[in-house]
Amino acid sequence: MRTLMIAATVTLLTAAPLFAQEKGGQDASGYITGLGGFATSVGDTTGDVAIEGGVRIAPHVMVFGNIGRFNNLQPDLQPTLGATTAALAANQGLTVTGGGSLPASHFLGGLRIEVPINSRVMPYVLGGIGVARLNPTPQFTFSSGIMPDGSTPAVGTDVTSTIVSAGIVTPPPASTAFMFTLGGGVQVPVAPHWVVDAGYRYSHIAADSTLSASPLSANGMTFGFGYRF
Repeated sequence: MRTLMIAATVTLLTAAPLFAQEKGGQDASGYITGLGGFATSVGDTTGDVAIEGGVRIAPHVMVFGNIGRFNNLQPDLQPTLGATTAALAANQGLTVTGGGSLPASHFLGGLRIEVPINSRVMPYVLGGIGVARLNPTPQFTFSSGIMPDGSTPAVGTDVTSTIVSAGIVTPPPASTAFMFTLGGGVQVPVAPHWVVDAGYRYSHIAADSTLSASPLSANGMTFGFGYRF
């Protein structure tokens, strides 16, 4: 992670002089960028990818749209996993370990404001609102006890399908939650019309009663490659 950030910083610094020579930096009518990076939430780190595009609506102001995905926001799934494992232990005498994944696709729109400076480098700040589509996939592995069918699997065996089919566990359904993001970054050219992008984004996903009683926040670093037109 540290190596990636250092490499991105060096790329931006070496590419910056190109912007001073290239015409059409901050007066470009729009852009499209592919972004990738990582986000941290409650101590866990997940991949974050997105495609973003924007169109200028005023000097230094663009309206943008963003379609992306967090690979796994498992902290938001933990309350559900904890409640399920506790209920199995209390009611069934069955001890299992809860795990799984919670990918989240997000769809956002908002404003991006460029910060005028005496350079062709383009710093910007942005804010957007939208929705996140959460698709939880819990997984339970056997620790001890007797399964509903009377069997005793080896420790570590995935018993999710068995306890779900027995009707003693109901997986949480996919759901949609409100989301907003705030952040900023910088675009720097590497060739005519082509730019590299590095930035920071804070994302907030509203609480989903089927998963968690509290909202989920993620802090992310993004790096991308895009086209200005």
